[in-house]
Amino acid sequence: MPRKKLIFILNPITAPINTGQLRDLLIRELDKDLDFDIIETAKAGDAGRFAEKAAKDEYDIIVAVGGDGTVNEISKPLIGSGTILGILPAGSGNGLARHLHIPLNISEAIRTINKLHVIDIDTASVNGRHFVSIAGIGFDSKIANASKKSGKRGFETYFKLIVTHYLKYKTRSFKLSFDGKKIEREALLISFANSGQFGYNTIIAPQADICDGLLDVVIVKKFPLWEIPDILRLLFTRRIHKSSYTESFRASELKVWREKGKRINIDGESVKMGRMLHFKVHPRSLKVLVPGNRLNS
Repeated sequence: MPRKKLIFILNPITAPINTGQLRDLLIRELDKDLDFDIIETAKAGDAGRFAEKAAKDEYDIIVAVGGDGTVNEISKPLIGSGTILGILPAGSGNGLARHLHIPLNISEAIRTINKLHVIDIDTASVNGRHFVSIAGIGFDSKIANASKKSGKRGFETYFKLIVTHYLKYKTRSFKLSFDGKKIEREALLISFANSGQFGYNTIIAPQADICDGLLDVVIVKKFPLWEIPDILRLLFTRRIHKSSYTESFRASELKVWREKGKRINIDGESVKMGRMLHFKVHPRSLKVLVPGNRLNS
């Protein structure tokens, strides 16, 4: 069997280790019959460009060393190809890695790569822009943008931003069209979940299956401030779908109209888009290394 070629693309802004430390870990933990290189990003967009070049250079596996934003960038040129995505979780939320049950400890995550267990997962797109884990409109895109402006990440930062903006945030009206149906909802936020969570084990779509060809669409109504502890408890215990403030359905494709063009949260990054949003699932379009034989959540 030919030796596998891997390249690790490291985002030094989010990763808790530098290139030298990663190299030492790989020498110690990675199987000796796997050849590897490491490249470090220097600016936004580098990760995607490096991944595209690595795929053309016939690397078998391209490993994202960073958070969900880095994974998003690196996955784009791999969608629909035979090149495999690996993940060493080194961000703040690490939503996709958690959903795939990839260990958050870097050494343990490297050891899962040795198993070379690959599955084909769904990806999705909104107005032609891809995402792997989750997209959202409304309040969560507001928080993603506020986090970007603050220059800080981490659960404490997100929680402070939520508390700061929640009371003043006005709900929006959204029209949704899917499976021949049309509905209109006043909502705090709407999540379009390919995987189940935002990150930090805050699980917005407990029943999401990343291999079923469907998005779990979760509509959240605004709730009184005193309900926040209960909402958080439901998020962390995989029971948010039990809340009277949520409504959910599944669709492989849908269109959403909002009151005006604003930002959308795509895999944790805030992106400007127009009023109409066209979501579409691309079934089993990305090959990913995972630890076990089956996954959900």
